[in-house]
Amino acid sequence: MRYLLTTFILLTACASDTDIFPITPVSTDLSSLEMPNPLTLAVDEGNSQILVANSNVDFFFDQGTLMTIEIDATDTQAPTLTATSVVATPNFAGEMVLDGANLYVPFREPTRSSADTDQIQRYTIGDGSISLSTEGSVGPNPFGISLSGGSLFVVCDKELDILNTDLAVTATIDLTTADSADTIEDSSSERVEDIAIDAANNRTYLSNRNDKIFVVNLTSQQLTHVIDGPLNSRGMATDGTLIYVLDGDPGALWVFDPSLLTEAESPPEEIDDSELLVDLIALGDEPNGIALDVANNRAYITNSGDPSVSVVDLTLLTEIDRISLHEDDTGLDEVDSPFGIAVGTFNGVPFVFTANFESNNITVINGDTLEVVGVFP
Repeated sequence: MRYLLTTFILLTACASDTDIFPITPVSTDLSSLEMPNPLTLAVDEGNSQILVANSNVDFFFDQGTLMTIEIDATDTQAPTLTATSVVATPNFAGEMVLDGANLYVPFREPTRSSADTDQIQRYTIGDGSISLSTEGSVGPNPFGISLSGGSLFVVCDKELDILNTDLAVTATIDLTTADSADTIEDSSSERVEDIAIDAANNRTYLSNRNDKIFVVNLTSQQLTHVIDGPLNSRGMATDGTLIYVLDGDPGALWVFDPSLLTEAESPPEEIDDSELLVDLIALGDEPNGIALDVANNRAYITNSGDPSVSVVDLTLLTEIDRISLHEDDTGLDEVDSPFGIAVGTFNGVPFVFTANFESNNITVINGDTLEVVGVFP
């Protein structure tokens, strides 16, 4: 699937309200294990596991799932993955963020009480266990999520929602002011996707597949800038100094220095990317997910259209490798449409995990050797 998020947002039907789809299986037995459209991942090093959100966008079943997978990296060139728990969830999971023992996940499926609000849920995570603890609501089509200073930031169509960790909304920031500004052309806030927090300047940067990058001032709680340049921005990340933004038109990694952004005189203002741009790095086809390994000065990026993973040296700001996920190159099961990506250290080795949306599996890469060392299941 070449344009994954477009499909996600256009699908608004609630599969769980019908009886035409099979009941979602929650078995961890490998013979019956199902991973319907894995989309995003989180690493839980403390419990030697990863967490996977299976979004069920293709309606394999009546609901999606969340899954814990134990990582045994005794053999670092052939780690063993074991599913230890599976729970049913709403459909269309977005990104997720882990805070100690709590996992926060938005879902692009309406709440039971209102078709105008979608869902966010908090789960309690243990060693091989996951259970729903709190439910809340956010704006339509939530996807990107971040946690900073005890607050959750959730990117939705036309708004940025700020919540506390009990999932109560504390602020909603209107992103439509750029749509109607006479001085800003071709701006739409309907497909904002990901978020990076600029904690030093109390701002957030929001990617947008409809053009531009949005900047929100968290002190004034308003949209202050739109950055012109990237045409189809997706995944974002920050190392606390620079902000890394993926663009799909063409595939590239944009590197911005947020300290160069000056205050807007009459927000929202449009600025050129050159005012903040540090570097621009070519990538593969349809890059979507990005994960930083700050300890080793690397960024890992899923190229959904290849399929492959780009390895970028953050010191040199250069792509130093592109790891093919094709069966002919790995000797393992075929991988299709890698989307989400996460990095974690197990047995002293950094491992990279990709959620492969269309082949319904997970890829494992040894970060030291840059070799694909497993596909699960």
